[in-house]
Amino acid sequence: MLHYITLENAGALDAYVAAQPKSPIMQTSLWGKVKKDWRWHGLLCTDEAGKLRGSAALLEHRLRYFPSSLLYAPCGPLFDDEAALRELLEGIRKLGREVGAYLFRMDPQIPETDAAFLAMMKRCGFRRNAATDFSLFQPRMNYVLSLNGLTEQTLPESYHPSTRRNIRLAQRRGVVVRQGSEADLPAFMALMEKTAQRCGFPDRSEDYFRALLAGLGEHAGLYLAREDGRIVAASIAGFYGHRASFLYGCSDEEHFSCHANELLQWNMQLEALRRGCDTYDFRGVEGYPTEDNPKFGLHRYKQGFGAKFTVYAGQFDLPLRPWLAKVMSLCR
Repeated sequence: MLHYITLENAGALDAYVAAQPKSPIMQTSLWGKVKKDWRWHGLLCTDEAGKLRGSAALLEHRLRYFPSSLLYAPCGPLFDDEAALRELLEGIRKLGREVGAYLFRMDPQIPETDAAFLAMMKRCGFRRNAATDFSLFQPRMNYVLSLNGLTEQTLPESYHPSTRRNIRLAQRRGVVVRQGSEADLPAFMALMEKTAQRCGFPDRSEDYFRALLAGLGEHAGLYLAREDGRIVAASIAGFYGHRASFLYGCSDEEHFSCHANELLQWNMQLEALRRGCDTYDFRGVEGYPTEDNPKFGLHRYKQGFGAKFTVYAGQFDLPLRPWLAKVMSLCR
């Protein structure tokens, strides 16, 4: 059975996501409160006895110049088996007809080595995009740290010796990490704007980060690293169910030598352990971890924390209005 969920009655959906091993926070109503410029829809799939078998949290993005929209399930949907997925897809198609959507897009956190999943996607009519850069809605290439069996005392033992040295160096230099609040957003934004300009990615507005902290509430943390009274690095992490996720980070290149970023990561992982998370998601990188990759430095940085390189299956598109989906693909 299918149940359509709104932001106001999403408790069962959020609880189901929290209980799943991957617990993607983007598949909850919390993310719908963050993405205020997208309309949020939820679906739950149950068996006849009422047991939950799958869920989908969808963001609807309206096209600017055409009466249609894109339906997107970030890091989802979640489902027990193909029957549950097909039932969710029936509900998504029905919703698509109601809102005039031309395409449904999904990118669940399922490894690319799962041949059965890839075959199921093909049977269900999806088109796969397996890009290795940041051109997808969510990056395929990631680093994930297992926290299973670790404690606050043993966590650093999983790090590379150079990462442990850098953390100790930051401490000796007097770098201090504290958890911030909405009042610290102007300082965070000053660093984020510098980082975006230096690294060549588009920066987001202060209003977006304000909505992020407000929407995630107790499930988010803003962390600030200070050296000699000056904020030199900052980051935002999300915590939900079994999973902690590094969402955003920024730093002052003039203070790279104090290794505040490593100290921030360690503190966020400690918080993940305190909250009972068993996974810490470093999120995306570009390409494979080979020395000829121009972005290999970021790989090495995340490897230093003992994180495992993880490649997801990709981004999957299901046309709901095939002719319009084809037109939109030609316009990109």
